[in-house]
Amino acid sequence: MTDTPTVRFATRPNPPVVTDLEYEAWSRRGTLNYDGGYIEATYGDLIQTWSLGETDACAGQSRAVVRTSSTRTNTIGGATTPVAGSNYVYTAYPKRNSSLAAGGALFTVHTDIGSYTARVGGDVQTLIAYVCNNTNQLYSPISIQSASGAWYGPFSPSDS
Repeated sequence: MTDTPTVRFATRPNPPVVTDLEYEAWSRRGTLNYDGGYIEATYGDLIQTWSLGETDACAGQSRAVVRTSSTRTNTIGGATTPVAGSNYVYTAYPKRNSSLAAGGALFTVHTDIGSYTARVGGDVQTLIAYVCNNTNQLYSPISIQSASGAWYGPFSPSDS
């Protein structure tokens, strides 16, 4: 008889009671950044859907920059000054630009314990690719409804 390995998914945290100080933190807005976009919702909704300890904000993408040489003239009719070209590579990290305006499209995330709305920045295909590549961070199956009403999913948790 062979032992089959037991697949263990992450355990969803219990919500704090209203009288706890932690409850206030759960009601604030939080953002889950990924390369090409973000999901913004209340921290409590995000932490009940995603194992946020598994997200990697340090997962940057290498980007190549090529600048060609050119000339610059400081005054009209004046002498030109050559400007050297350069090539380099830098690492771009997932980010979200900030402002006082509500950004992103309003999506609905459906989970086994309820639904919530979230602002989503970036292309919907990038979001779905992120979800598909990170199902190991889900506590339970989710479906996503876009601002235009299109349904994506369900996406089920996995162990990889």
